[in-house]
Amino acid sequence: RGEGAVLKNIKGEPFMHSYHPLAELAPRDIVARAITDQMKKTKSDYVYLDATKIKDKFSQRFPTIYKNCLDLNIDPEKEYIPVAPAAHYTMGGIKTDTWGQTNLTNLYACGECASTGVHGANRLASNSLLEGLVFGNRIAQKIKENKLPFSLKRDEEINISYNIPRKKYQEFNPEKVKKELQKLMWDKVGIIRNSSDLKKAQQKINELKLIFTSELKTIEEFELANLVILADLITNSALQREESRGAHYRKDFPQRDDINWKKHI
Repeated sequence: RGEGAVLKNIKGEPFMHSYHPLAELAPRDIVARAITDQMKKTKSDYVYLDATKIKDKFSQRFPTIYKNCLDLNIDPEKEYIPVAPAAHYTMGGIKTDTWGQTNLTNLYACGECASTGVHGANRLASNSLLEGLVFGNRIAQKIKENKLPFSLKRDEEINISYNIPRKKYQEFNPEKVKKELQKLMWDKVGIIRNSSDLKKAQQKINELKLIFTSELKTIEEFELANLVILADLITNSALQREESRGAHYRKDFPQRDDINWKKHI
């Protein structure tokens, strides 16, 4: 978008000028909602990105995207590229101080997994690179200053025990449940949220929590359990935050509320 490509619906009509004065250069949360709105209006799974007007520089500026398009039999220099919104970046996570230190001694977090507060609710383009550079360097400095001992050998086995009472192992399909959870989060806790959908998601997630009552054995099962926890936290936070801010948009509370909600949950 920043190079001059234009978003169009499946009828070939540009639409971003109807949503924001900056059109394609509008903040990404507004662009995502506009695309979603157009997809619903045209009953389509995508809109188009028309990059034909920048064909002379497309392959040089975006070599990876260019190759991916060609692999899918799409020539972006001549054809429109089908696009749709997707979860792109987590603006939250493990809370740290300005040195990347968590509330667990000697545990540091940096990058997308960390909640440093530098992004607010709507990360600026490429700020993730700066975050990694700045906080990665600060964490390295702090570890060097503290001279933390580290003796774990590469081939040393790590045993983790979970002191959680479990029932006898009951087999289930982690991949099937994962897809079910992902669809639920996209449909009910996605780009445009409302109280009714969030409560439905809450109810379903509570049902999925039943997997915690069974003994977990495989990596896939433990990772699924983590996904359910994360989905629960996101859904509950979205339901509590009765306002719209950045990427969090509530159709039933479309305005930003700095008096009550200029804070983390």
